[in-house]
Amino acid sequence: MKFKLAPVSACILLSLALVGCNDDNNNGTDSGVVLEQYTDVLNRQGDPQFLRDYDEYSNLKYNAFVDNGAWHGHLLPADEAGYGAVGGIMQVTQEYAHYISDQTFDKLVLTDRKTGDVIDLANAEANVYSTPDALIQELSTPTLKVKLTLRFATNRTSLLETRLTDISGEKRTFTAEWQGELLAHAISTKPALSVDEMYPEYGRRIEKSDLGLTINANEMKNNWAIRSDADASIVIARSVETGTTINGLAFTETAVISVGANSETSLFTTYSHLHNAQEVKAESTKIAAIFNAPSDYMDAAKSRWEGYLSKGLTNTDATTEQKRVGVKAMMTLNGNWRSAAGEVEHDTVTPSVTGRWFSGNLTWPWDTWKQAYAMAHFNPDIAMDNIRTVFQYQVQDNDVIRPQDKGYLLDVVTYTAPESRGGAGSENWNERNTKPSLAAWSVMEVYNALRDEFNRPDDAQAWIDEMYPKLVAYHDWWLRNRDHNNNGVPEYGAAVDPSHNTDDGRMYVEVTTTEDLTAKFGSNAIVIDTAENIADGKIYKVIGVDNYNQILDTVTYSDLHVGAQEAAGWESGMDNAARFGFITQEQTQAYADAHYDGDLLLARKDWQVRFAENRDAESNALLGFSMLQESVDQASYMYSDNFYLADMAERVSATVAGKARAEEFRLGAERIKQYINTCMFDESTGFYYDIRMVDQNGNNTEYQKNGITCAGEPLVERGRGPEGWGPLFNGAATQSQADSVVQTMIDPSEFATSDAFPGYGVSLPTASQTNPAYGKDIYWRGRVWLDQFYFGVKAMEDYGYGTEAVQMAHQLFENAEGMTADGAIRENYNPETGAVQGASNFSWSAAHLYMLYRDFF
Repeated sequence: MKFKLAPVSACILLSLALVGCNDDNNNGTDSGVVLEQYTDVLNRQGDPQFLRDYDEYSNLKYNAFVDNGAWHGHLLPADEAGYGAVGGIMQVTQEYAHYISDQTFDKLVLTDRKTGDVIDLANAEANVYSTPDALIQELSTPTLKVKLTLRFATNRTSLLETRLTDISGEKRTFTAEWQGELLAHAISTKPALSVDEMYPEYGRRIEKSDLGLTINANEMKNNWAIRSDADASIVIARSVETGTTINGLAFTETAVISVGANSETSLFTTYSHLHNAQEVKAESTKIAAIFNAPSDYMDAAKSRWEGYLSKGLTNTDATTEQKRVGVKAMMTLNGNWRSAAGEVEHDTVTPSVTGRWFSGNLTWPWDTWKQAYAMAHFNPDIAMDNIRTVFQYQVQDNDVIRPQDKGYLLDVVTYTAPESRGGAGSENWNERNTKPSLAAWSVMEVYNALRDEFNRPDDAQAWIDEMYPKLVAYHDWWLRNRDHNNNGVPEYGAAVDPSHNTDDGRMYVEVTTTEDLTAKFGSNAIVIDTAENIADGKIYKVIGVDNYNQILDTVTYSDLHVGAQEAAGWESGMDNAARFGFITQEQTQAYADAHYDGDLLLARKDWQVRFAENRDAESNALLGFSMLQESVDQASYMYSDNFYLADMAERVSATVAGKARAEEFRLGAERIKQYINTCMFDESTGFYYDIRMVDQNGNNTEYQKNGITCAGEPLVERGRGPEGWGPLFNGAATQSQADSVVQTMIDPSEFATSDAFPGYGVSLPTASQTNPAYGKDIYWRGRVWLDQFYFGVKAMEDYGYGTEAVQMAHQLFENAEGMTADGAIRENYNPETGAVQGASNFSWSAAHLYMLYRDFF
């Protein structure tokens, strides 16, 4: 179908499509930025062969170009077979992403209608590359040049310009033919398995509609890989009239195109991924407007990116390689931006569009604080919306599930809420825990950027007026629901949730033992299975916090799964860190051999974690569960939370609730600072640690030190981790204590792995090399995470160790695999080899790399 629209309507729709591109925000017209300086910063080539074409970490194998909050992406061809196509299309469904086609999808073939000669673009002289804003193919044959340029026109639609330039000197007429077929195979780990075999209910089909060529399917839910509604659709529309032939999951479309002698003509194609019939209807009008003024949309997309770079590339001291990493970070963050869809009311930024468990519009608070902090400097409107998405579901006192959690922020929100919340259901929604309180740090960075960098003081004021009461409610929740001993230093823990407690609120654990726990605990112990190794006995579900603590004291077990411990680890953001008792059996035995003459039962005592119920002082209602240890990173975050809230309280408008609490927050910060430096620092090892609230036998460990009541002694036995530089990053440490911490950080036998493994290593792993639970491949007990890396080097710089910090940062850029080349930014890195690990195109890694680029080198 060929679209026509009145010019005035087109202009109106163009302006709507560019909402958010504030003149001060993204003024790229006179920016001086040349996007072509940043070609192939990220490898965009690929030829998917499977719906789920994965790498070893279950990431989609290739780095599709996604922009403008859209829900689909494109790849450049991997080789000449894909020249003339922007196939390799990635579809982002509600919670996951997958490919729909290989590199040859929608490939253009031209036939001279006079001579019958076929112009085979596979034989063309080719210049195929990407810029931050576009995918480009420059294809030259002896008689015709073909240039394909793809950009994103709206938050649902990409726009391809195919420019044909005659160099034969004759006017020519061609039959243009576009061909494509959907992928037949399902998953790279089972290459013989077809899509129909793995997903018989999928029902994919290609159809022709008034809008264009459409790819439709049946509803897909609860399969942990594809989630979409029955009226979702991928639409391909063209600026020329076409004839269409459909053969199963393949199609051919044809049109007649004329090109004048030594002249050029352009064809335009749009690709849209639309979640439902309402979106199809709304986007059809926008697609018509695009075809009415396609060059305007192409120019707007380019200008938008010039604006990002003109605002974001501010470090005049950075090297070319460092600038390219900065641009790659910006591309990664913008690529993970998803526009509002489903029940999520705002645009948001996900951890990784290519990561299996991090796609769709899944939004975590911990990721958001870091992403928004970085994006504040080049895309502040999306930074604000990312934060708003987290707060959209902030718990109110009339909540249908957890009214006791007023102010609480959910760990993961998704396209639709679960049915328990009246939504259409979700596979990845999680509210059993929250994340650490760096929210105010992030909100204030956005405020400062709006005011100082974008000249938007009114927007900056409105922003903190909007957010301050929500931040205060979140702050108050921590002290009400996670501060078991009411000393102003909250613990990590778990919310009331069926993942780890019964319907009546009693915490449960799963224990594998040969002992008869039914005889010991009666109806509170239920046999749920037989151990995989029969000699290990049975698996019991044991109900009740007191019973769990009794297990620690009196039961010999081969395995113990504590759901609340898992939730508390997630709540910290360092899921399986050593300080929370996570250690392998082999490591536990080695620890026993080193400290207890091989006595495994005694060794386990050092690594067991205990829990307590938190209850309302007046009603005795259950509020949740606390791990009975105070975490030094959370205490440090609460210090800075108080600090920023005090600052914000003085800045918000007079009518904003809670404005009078500035002094309260300031005093709170000072009390926590004293507590951290008095109770959480171990003089003998010169490092900060979490502290026990009970000893290995569950006894109270409070003691007095310098006039302060400390909850317990530092957990030195669980080794050192990045939590130890939390007081430095947040500014709570004294200089002398910081000096001691930094000496450990720069020690090659501890954290300076780039010195221990010169030319390969990346420093600041998530457990020191002397930590009994360290492993270079273990998620949060060895791998280098770039948020903790940034916190570490920034802390070093702030306390007078800038030279050492910059050296570590240089070693990161030099040794981390693919960092200064065209590799994707990854979730984490091997501390000894620099090898990439975890999710690809990872947002918070990108955020901290951008911060390093921006104000560190």
